[in-house]
Amino acid sequence: MRELKHKITVLSEQIANKIAAGEVVERPASVVKELIENSIDANATNISIYIKQGGKKLIQVVDNGEGINALDLPLAFERHATSKIKTDKDLTKIETLGFRGEALPSIASVSQVEIKSRTKEENMGSIITINGGKAGAQKKIAANPGTSIAIKNIFFNTPARRQFLRTDNSENQQILMILKRFFLAYPNIAFDLWIDDKQIFNLKETEVNIRVREVFGDQLYEGLLPVSASLGGIELAGFISRPDVVRKSRGNQYLFLNGRPINSKSLNHAVFQAYGNFISAGEFPVFCLFLEMDPSLVDVNVHPTKMEVRFSNDRSIYYFFINSIQKTLNKEQVIPEFSMHAGGGEGSAVQKAFDLQERPKEIIKELISKRSSMARYSGGAQLSLTYFESQQKQATPTNQGQTPAELPALRKESSVNFWQLHKRYIISEIKSGMVIIDQHVAHERILFERISKVLNENTTGAGQKLLFPHKLTLNYEDFMVFSEIYEVLNKIGFSIKVFSGNTVVIEAMPADVKVGRESQILLDIIDYYRNRPLTHFNHAEKVAAAYACRNAVKSGDELSPVEMHNLVDQLFACETPFFCPHGRPIIVTIDLEELDRKFKRIS
Repeated sequence: MRELKHKITVLSEQIANKIAAGEVVERPASVVKELIENSIDANATNISIYIKQGGKKLIQVVDNGEGINALDLPLAFERHATSKIKTDKDLTKIETLGFRGEALPSIASVSQVEIKSRTKEENMGSIITINGGKAGAQKKIAANPGTSIAIKNIFFNTPARRQFLRTDNSENQQILMILKRFFLAYPNIAFDLWIDDKQIFNLKETEVNIRVREVFGDQLYEGLLPVSASLGGIELAGFISRPDVVRKSRGNQYLFLNGRPINSKSLNHAVFQAYGNFISAGEFPVFCLFLEMDPSLVDVNVHPTKMEVRFSNDRSIYYFFINSIQKTLNKEQVIPEFSMHAGGGEGSAVQKAFDLQERPKEIIKELISKRSSMARYSGGAQLSLTYFESQQKQATPTNQGQTPAELPALRKESSVNFWQLHKRYIISEIKSGMVIIDQHVAHERILFERISKVLNENTTGAGQKLLFPHKLTLNYEDFMVFSEIYEVLNKIGFSIKVFSGNTVVIEAMPADVKVGRESQILLDIIDYYRNRPLTHFNHAEKVAAAYACRNAVKSGDELSPVEMHNLVDQLFACETPFFCPHGRPIIVTIDLEELDRKFKRIS
């Protein structure tokens, strides 16, 4: 009989820590999150963060908290060592941000760590260096009360993981996303952030509303509405954006539970449900909401990152969110200020918006229900007849064998009639049946090819100088994206210069941008570029796709017959008229035979 051998072995502490690091330490931002949580749990009132090379070279967090005494300092890097829970009963009522005892040993196993700490009771501090999980000798050192921990060369001993880190800018953006949650959740703490020796934030202890303004910026803050509601011991407070103050991505959406930043698909969905028809597809409200409730009614131990939570009364909280936000949105102050240039004279819907105080509540509700489409029509990018008329092309489009050969004939016959369906689709008759064109993606294709041609030929697109240059202050994340793309923007017809710090000046816009959208079109492009990973595009094409998508006519924009004719004419002058830059179909045909079959003319 052969000798039996073990197939199951107990992993070494070093390998176990590296596996745990894969759960806790996904990227530099994960390290920042864990270190900030420890500082907050240590009752720090001042926290400084230093980042170099996207956190790959250095992440350092310095606080004035309670500190770790010389006896406990080595234990902080042992797995499952924690000062925050003692028994299993403590797990049912967790009131600290960290509690698992996995973060520090996991981080130390894949980096080089230096930690200095001192409690107020000690005369001297202590310092330990740890290299890839192996601790050096502990020494005494002069130190201020609190803790300083520096994480250097993350993933230096796991190069396969390090190579999956993104650019410094991308990693900095991820770090900022994490930090802004803590900035908002703890206005009672002063935060100081330095990235590559440049001070990004210097936040003093303050009130919640002031901290929200500091993080969101003045322009966005002015479009926020306060929320305050309570139900059976559950408190909800914070801010939501007016329905006309929306972004094109899910940024600037924050949820906090008892001071803990959380992700909750259920509560996010509740917010969107509350807005209902106030916003359109592709629009995302801004919100910063603080939920306070009994810790025993929530499980924060769902995931190692502690970002996901489970409520014992999930359904009740879901409807509590919807009801609270809807009450805020139904207040009269929600109605946006319409531009008098948006159309209509006396008696128009726009004019009525200026007379709301003289109107009964029924008219207010009616205007609120129609508001979203009116605001979009007044401020959105419209088809420019001047542009289309000046850009007529005589080139014969290529069919590419993807639609019936008669489709290009649409642009050659002036007698062809077009109709707009639900302000979304353009329909027309063809010999074999009917053709349906999506107006948004059609215009998107036209703009994309025009811009791509400018970029490929290394020329400069036509721009229109603004009578008054427009100044816009970007937040740090937006400015980082702008820094990547501004050269391409200036090639396609923009003229944008850095004024000071994160403030830019827009001096000119492409000729087909509607006047008044200077700030919004730039922010939309930045949002789109940052949040839509278009891997099949190169850098310049991605900017072109972002501009085309954000400046194209929208679903809900009303087009005149002449505009529809010009749109179709320009579409079939494109090299690829049948698909938008992202691969969505632009044209759908329904043949007569299929219609006859639907009406049972044929079997």
